[in-house]
Amino acid sequence: MKLIEYWPATIMGLGAFMATFDVTAVSLALPAIREDLSLDVSTSIWIMNAYGLAFTVFLIGAGAVSDRFGNRLALVMGTFLFLTASVICAMADSLTVILAGRILQGCAAAFIVCGGYALMGHLYPQKAQRVEAFAIMGVISGSALAVGPGLGGIIANQFGWIWIFLINVPVCLLIAAGALLGMKERKGEKIKSLDLPGILTFGSFLLIASWSMLNGPSIAGHEIGVIPVVTILGLLLTAFVWIEMRAETPAVQMTIFQNATFNGLALVPLCLSISYWSLIVFIPLYLKDVFEIDTQQSAYVLLAFTLPMFLVPYLVTDVAKRWSEAKFFSSGLLIVALGCLAIAIGSHHISYGFTIAGMVLAGSGAAAMQTQVSGALIASVSQDQAGAVTALMTILRQGGFALGTALLSLTLVLDIGQLKNFTILFLTCALVAALGGALTFLLLQPKMKQEGSFNSD
Repeated sequence: MKLIEYWPATIMGLGAFMATFDVTAVSLALPAIREDLSLDVSTSIWIMNAYGLAFTVFLIGAGAVSDRFGNRLALVMGTFLFLTASVICAMADSLTVILAGRILQGCAAAFIVCGGYALMGHLYPQKAQRVEAFAIMGVISGSALAVGPGLGGIIANQFGWIWIFLINVPVCLLIAAGALLGMKERKGEKIKSLDLPGILTFGSFLLIASWSMLNGPSIAGHEIGVIPVVTILGLLLTAFVWIEMRAETPAVQMTIFQNATFNGLALVPLCLSISYWSLIVFIPLYLKDVFEIDTQQSAYVLLAFTLPMFLVPYLVTDVAKRWSEAKFFSSGLLIVALGCLAIAIGSHHISYGFTIAGMVLAGSGAAAMQTQVSGALIASVSQDQAGAVTALMTILRQGGFALGTALLSLTLVLDIGQLKNFTILFLTCALVAALGGALTFLLLQPKMKQEGSFNSD
């Protein structure tokens, strides 16, 4: 009975797995792609960057389309676009063709995520069902981190890199069939108009911000400077807010930012990206520098940090149902903080045991919250803004990762007293997670007082 009730969550978990797999697996296939297409190293990196850039830029538009024309339509459209783009990538014989395919894949992934997550929120409106559904999605999507790199390496080595893209075809067909045949969206009045000025303005903001993070403040080798870029970003963000406050059908209703529950929940993906996800970049460097573990061995050690994403989400469903949002999410961030503190102790005392224990602890805290906060955020707003909230949530995750990477890079040049750079780095993560947990608890207090627990909708 439960299998039938939650099979849409399983289908959507496959969609989230696919979107993540096409990042982790392609990174391993880059050497083979580079050799077959006769590319240099710096050029081939854009096969990765093009996907992430397109995904980020199209999020707000995908969210608006999902809210205006239907979550299921956005999901199905994104799925068929992803299928088409995957075939283009597999058949590519030049850099131009594969980049076009990767850009289309990134655009399609934005529609899959915004449409799919919003649709899950509508299919499972009751909290107990929502917790179960997002836990199932979390287990499946989290496995992309645990087994994605290894599976991608096997596929690339045994069958060739084109099959990393072609394997998406049957998965896309399964997702589309599931959405069309069994996912019935709740009927509601859909406004058949798009806030194009708002979408274009915020899309431009995301494009410039993402480009600057990848390439610095320069275009085609011409240095622009940090101040002009920051000024342009500030003007675009101001213009977006001005447009949304005056638009008849805004892509993002500014009133959601007056919602303390939304703001408290929004802190969770932001703090997680800074204090947890950013560490995936630095832990291999730490293991090599402190413990002299090479890159290949680091990939196995890193499983202590990422494997909880596959194991933990479904184990905490009973807790998520019983506890208030304030208690559940602030506790999760506190666990991440304690995990980062343990890694910092491991760094300071050169203790492998503390390091591994901290990685498992931080990964478990992050895994408990990663998908549950998605469902809680969608439930915190009206049905007609679910797509926009999914887009904002994903932007917070993407932006938090970039911000965290930049912030933690600065700590690597610091030595404070007897604290060395990696110790300071992990202490910074612990501080961000702890402060985020405290602020989340305070912001979610009004809802806890009104509703009494996480069980109320």
